[in-house]
Amino acid sequence: MSQAATLDHSDIVEIRRRARRRAEWVARIRRLARTWHERYRTRQEFARVEPRILKDCGISEAERFIEVNKPFWEA
Repeated sequence: MSQAATLDHSDIVEIRRRARRRAEWVARIRRLARTWHERYRTRQEFARVEPRILKDCGISEAERFIEVNKPFWEA
């Protein structure tokens, strides 16, 4: 017959601490992925703005080109 493993208080505290750290890590990764996706999406929309609207906003085609061609991880 096998003996059941028992956990003392310090084991439980450590398990909870590790679970909390893992959950925080996953939350940070999700936030980062959302930020990157939002940058990608808004840059794609910006690429479709009509030139006359850019001119009204004081944005040159060169400035748009630079912004639209930034990698998604770059702010």
